[in-house]
Amino acid sequence: MGVNLQKYFFLFILFNSMVCLGQEFRGIIYADSIETTQVNIVNLTQEIGSTNLVDGRFKIEAKEGDKIIFSSVQYQPYQVTVTQKMLRNEVNKIFLFLEINQLNEVNISSIDLTGDLNKDSGKMETFVFDPRSVGLPLPAPKLTTAQRRIHTATTGAGLVSVDHIINLISGRLAMLYRQRDYEIEQRWLQKGLHQFPPSFYSKELEIPEEYHEDFILFTMKDKSYKTLVENDKLALVEFFRAEANAYKKFKNWED
Repeated sequence: MGVNLQKYFFLFILFNSMVCLGQEFRGIIYADSIETTQVNIVNLTQEIGSTNLVDGRFKIEAKEGDKIIFSSVQYQPYQVTVTQKMLRNEVNKIFLFLEINQLNEVNISSIDLTGDLNKDSGKMETFVFDPRSVGLPLPAPKLTTAQRRIHTATTGAGLVSVDHIINLISGRLAMLYRQRDYEIEQRWLQKGLHQFPPSFYSKELEIPEEYHEDFILFTMKDKSYKTLVENDKLALVEFFRAEANAYKKFKNWED
């Protein structure tokens, strides 16, 4: 009889061990954008892991007392200790919350700006890096589309480029030069136009928005235009004001 009791006791222990080994902790994760996010589910006690499905459902081997952690880059980590009730439940609900990383305060500028160009320009500190100061050569200027085409049309093998002669005779070279001049003109037009916001031309100079580019083209006839655009923004304001009056007379807008 004693042998039988010992046998049954051994079988009972073996059965319970098999049940424990086969137990799973199941559930569903509720979180924002969970359908596109993979959450790492790790049984810290048994050192095994799993991940969720697209609908948030998951399962992982576990037994009572195991510690399970849910972690992902975009969610706050969440840890639970498994109970018998959790193991019996088919759906344990796990709620994860977004990880919000608050940046430290950044001081962009200690300069108090007024919005007046004449006043604010004196407060601004500027620095222009010159490669030659550290022994580096100046970068070669980038060729425009038209300049690259001209280079291709005027170069070739041999002392005299056959392509150059053909393009010269056919008129293609002249067309490429006109295209290059147009690109240069458009570059200076946009450079001057974007020195100030559209409201400056519309309100300060009283030029309708549809005439802004035409006005800049008008001012480009003056030899001082390029120098002012490149070097003196404040003087450019006065230049545009004077040119605006001349432009209005040219358009017969003056009463």
